[in-house]
Amino acid sequence: MWSRAAGEAGRDNEVSGAEAPRFRVSSRGEKTPMTRTPVLRALGIAGWDALEPAILAALATESPILLVGAHGSAKTLLFARLAEALGLAFRHYNASILSFDDLLGYPVPQDGRLVYLETPATIWQAEAVLFDEVSRCRPELQNKLFPLIHERVAQGVPLARLKHRWAAMNPPPREGARNAFEYEGAEPLDVALADRFPFVLEVPTLDQLGEEDRRAVLLGHGRPEAAAARALQEAVTAAKTLLGEAERELRETAVEYTDVLAAQLGAAGHPLSTRRAVTLARNIESLRAAERALDVEPRNLEDSFYSAARASLPDAAWGRPVEGHVLLAAHRAAWEAARLARDAPERALLAETDPLRRIALALRLDLPAAEAGAVIADGFSALSRPERLVTSAVLFPRLGRKPGLPSSALEAVADAYAAVARGGKQSVVVRQGGRDWKRELLGTKLAKLDPKRRRDRVLQNAAAVLMADDERFELEALKAAWDRACQALEGDDRP
Repeated sequence: MWSRAAGEAGRDNEVSGAEAPRFRVSSRGEKTPMTRTPVLRALGIAGWDALEPAILAALATESPILLVGAHGSAKTLLFARLAEALGLAFRHYNASILSFDDLLGYPVPQDGRLVYLETPATIWQAEAVLFDEVSRCRPELQNKLFPLIHERVAQGVPLARLKHRWAAMNPPPREGARNAFEYEGAEPLDVALADRFPFVLEVPTLDQLGEEDRRAVLLGHGRPEAAAARALQEAVTAAKTLLGEAERELRETAVEYTDVLAAQLGAAGHPLSTRRAVTLARNIESLRAAERALDVEPRNLEDSFYSAARASLPDAAWGRPVEGHVLLAAHRAAWEAARLARDAPERALLAETDPLRRIALALRLDLPAAEAGAVIADGFSALSRPERLVTSAVLFPRLGRKPGLPSSALEAVADAYAAVARGGKQSVVVRQGGRDWKRELLGTKLAKLDPKRRRDRVLQNAAAVLMADDERFELEALKAAWDRACQALEGDDRP
């Protein structure tokens, strides 16, 4: 999501019309000095400085771009000016009313085969195309756009001249949130189609721009500068030249980073497809090359990786943008892992998302006691209470094998273990009359457990604790928790 902090930081830019600001605001709201007018600002697009490296990276690699933003936020204007500045044969289609015949022309028989009648509006001679309102087009048309966007192919015929495939859409309804604007007819973009766009960028609205950028827009200072086209062309050429260097420098690190980021985002409910993960690794390289071509290399390499991650996630296209704190946490874990050797014990820990397996790694790896303790405490707290009660019986005896653990790592596990140890002495009240959920457990399910077996004794005691607190649970869930704890912690306590 576009950071309002980044927009407000633009107040330090002291923009007057199309004059260059003194600072560029990064995707994380950080400012770096500038010595020239940003390319997009020279084209008359104010307030998009943070998106400029991603847009240039897409142009240099001829990667499709999808812009997600409110109406009137200059999405179409940007693409029209990019095409004009680059001297491209440009086609602009309104996807909400588009038919496939509008793209290809009408098929007619000729010499025993079908050919398409070309018009100035058909796609065959286009070098850049924009599918506006792409999320409003019919599902069958969205399906036909897959090969066109991804492979530059229409009906099995290569589009030899086509270089750039662009699209724009309004934000679809968000899950559990209300948009600033509600767009009737705006639907989440097909997940597979969104995945064909390597760069998915959320664009700022007027209120998200800095004060000087808003003034530039409202005063009508949006006319392109005379040298804007040449500046853009030179930037694209420079970025292409720098791609090989960025690949050699970053490929291994980008792969390690992407591997961990994908795992972290998947655990947070934002899984990446295989295509998207590969795309992200390549986007890191191309975005770094673009930053160097623009002479706006951030103060540290980490910011390049974070910016690439933000620009490469498609979830906003279907109304589930990754929240800032979720992406930042995933990024930090991925960045730390990428800086470590592949066989470093800390790397395995950063890549793991399952709480129980993280606890097992903290006990097994050669980590400082304080660091291991923090991992154990965090992992244990991430479990549900029924899981904590059962897991404590497997975990607590193993904590003694890790000397020097801080009390913060031991306290919660010890409390849960103490509750289970005295679980059989709990007083369980069963209501008279009606159907009490505890009756069946006490009368049949728990009675079938054998208290001579350690597992069954733990399950009975954990069940007693939960019933005494009137906390509903399923006995099968307790059994599953025991099995997971034993497997993850490499226990031998299954009998």
